[in-house]
Amino acid sequence: MLSPRPRPSRAAAFGRALRNFTLFLGLLALLSAVVTVALLYRELTTNLPPVEQLAQYRPAVTTQILADDGTVVGEFYLEKRYLVPIDRIPAVVRDAFIAAEDDRFYRHGGVDVISILRAFINNAIAGGRVQGGSTITQQVVKTLLLSPRKSYERKVKEVILATRLERQFTKDEILYLYLNHIYLGSGAYGVAAAAQEYFGRRVEDLSLGQAALLAGLPQAPSRYSPFKHWPQAKARQEYVLERMVDSRFITREEAVRAFREPVALASRRGRFVAAPYYVEHVRRLLEEKYGDTALYALGLRVHTALKLDLQQAAERVVRDGLTELALRERSYEAVVVGSPNSPGTPGGKSDRRPPKPTGVQVQVAGFRGPLALPPSDTEPYRVGDVLRVRLADSAPDADTYRFARDPAPAVQGALLALDPATGDVKALVGGYDFEASQFNRATQGARQPGSAFKPLVYAAALDRDFTPASIIVDAPISFADHDSVWMPQNYEERYFGPTTLRDALTFSRNVVTVKLAMRIGVKRLVKYVRHFGIDSPMAPNLSLALGSSEVTLLELASAYATFAHRGQQMEPRFITRITDSQGTVLDDGVPVTRQVVSPETAYMITSMLQSVIERGTGRRAKDLGRPAAGKTGTTNDMHDAWFVGYTPQLLAGVWVGFDEKRSLGKGETGGRVAAPLWLRFMERALETQPILDFPIPSGIKCVPINPRNGQRARPGDTGARLECFRRGTEPTAVSLEAALATSGTAYADREALADSD
Repeated sequence: MLSPRPRPSRAAAFGRALRNFTLFLGLLALLSAVVTVALLYRELTTNLPPVEQLAQYRPAVTTQILADDGTVVGEFYLEKRYLVPIDRIPAVVRDAFIAAEDDRFYRHGGVDVISILRAFINNAIAGGRVQGGSTITQQVVKTLLLSPRKSYERKVKEVILATRLERQFTKDEILYLYLNHIYLGSGAYGVAAAAQEYFGRRVEDLSLGQAALLAGLPQAPSRYSPFKHWPQAKARQEYVLERMVDSRFITREEAVRAFREPVALASRRGRFVAAPYYVEHVRRLLEEKYGDTALYALGLRVHTALKLDLQQAAERVVRDGLTELALRERSYEAVVVGSPNSPGTPGGKSDRRPPKPTGVQVQVAGFRGPLALPPSDTEPYRVGDVLRVRLADSAPDADTYRFARDPAPAVQGALLALDPATGDVKALVGGYDFEASQFNRATQGARQPGSAFKPLVYAAALDRDFTPASIIVDAPISFADHDSVWMPQNYEERYFGPTTLRDALTFSRNVVTVKLAMRIGVKRLVKYVRHFGIDSPMAPNLSLALGSSEVTLLELASAYATFAHRGQQMEPRFITRITDSQGTVLDDGVPVTRQVVSPETAYMITSMLQSVIERGTGRRAKDLGRPAAGKTGTTNDMHDAWFVGYTPQLLAGVWVGFDEKRSLGKGETGGRVAAPLWLRFMERALETQPILDFPIPSGIKCVPINPRNGQRARPGDTGARLECFRRGTEPTAVSLEAALATSGTAYADREALADSD
């Protein structure tokens, strides 16, 4: 008989129930945790940026301005960066960055736990952060997909995206993103820009030591900058080389040699590497055409017509010429050697001489004297100050002088050179010093051209049945203008009677030019001149013929280029080609040309302008020693001095003056001030070029004439001169009446003052 089954105790039942309840709570907690993690993961990943977008990686890339030989002369950027494919980045550079930042890069899946632990231990031992635990993949995610703000949430997102990135991209693709995007200090983003910034080299040409220096920068670009903190940069370089040895990228011997390798740092350059006025003008053209975004971010390669050797010659000529002019006008830099505000001399000795009226003593070269100052000048002058002064008057002692402040702006100048056959602008100088003034006086400064405008008037006359031998009487003429009377006068303040158009232009006769404009008609003249590309406002009055309306040097040079190129105007061209960062051509820079005047008119003006140089107001340019044509220009009171001239190969224009309306000085005409600068530049620019003559069009016929009356010269006439005419307009026989009418008339001396204008 079976015994009855024992009934469980209440304690056992309670324990069993407690275990079941605990298990239930554990399962509930686990489920809650799973749900929480799932919800958190979904929350974190819902708005994560897709890693696929990095396949369209298009960062802001530097726009480069290139001279005609490919030399970089300027750069514009938001971030200075040049994109280079991974196969152009040498192994030594890749290995240096991998060793320094992530030596297990090719072995982990985006996150490296071993590296994190190692970094934690090394940082604890060092008592500070000497090594990071983030992989290169994580750094790419942080800089390209997330914000740099430090937080646990961002770190989790970084880990998630790093693993995704590793699944979507190859290791080399990730390394490409990293090496092109990382900031390496001094405004350089990516290894290519850093190689140029620090060493002036292409990334392909970096040595092991240079690569190690760059690889030491990502942790703290400013702290380890070789420009600012060389010892710290070298210490960091040594660390990178040690890591490369540990990672078996290089041997110990290679590391030692690299550390001892002399490192020559490049000279730090701004956005204007060379030709600043030229580059700035190109920037304006690009901004006008493409806008700020393209200019500063799309990495354009802008090829220009700039010829560096001509540009350098132009800059030297302008600086030297303006300096000489300032000295000629007795404007000097003086040093304060004695002042009540700062007694004594730079050497420390006291000034025991009797005090002068102002108490300020200045010295120019070896001459010392008091500085005359107006009562309103309360500036505290101190010993060592550098001032610009002019000579006031000499003191009774021949070795001492009185000086006065010269507060007016320094004399300025501009020079522009272009190829008349293509319109390519080869050189451009817009002022004495770009750092002091970015105002471009060649392209932005509109000034009165004076007599340099006259060739356009004479061209209009030649297109209205005048010839270079046409006679106009140089005699007084006046015009009533409301309550005043305008009476144009010649520079010499005399009149020369019947004058051919050639001689009128050669010697820059104002009265003849005004009479010529009257016959053409002012409105017709304005319309005619517009065809030459002069867009500046022009007042429709007779003084226009004497250059009273303002133009820029670029406009005037372009107009003259029409004469130099057989009557065809080539639009001035600065940019010859533009490509994007992928090499796609955006603008092929095809020259824009149009026929403005006939080849015959262009040649006749060129021939007349040759006379200006051979025996007229531009005779100082005759020393060029080759066929050349040109014209001087001077405005009232010598405010502006011009010379624009050309050979068959090259045209150059020069302007000299002050930014404010101020005289250059007595006798400082275009022939005396601007023509010598033109000559110096053209001598240097053409020294290796062949000597060429201007080609004569088939529609031109040259016959001997009598320059006193413009008629065909009689056989045996010793004063005859060969003159060019459009076929069918040349004189065919001697006119007795014309010869008698002009007999005994005073003829302008062929050797008239070269400085007249």
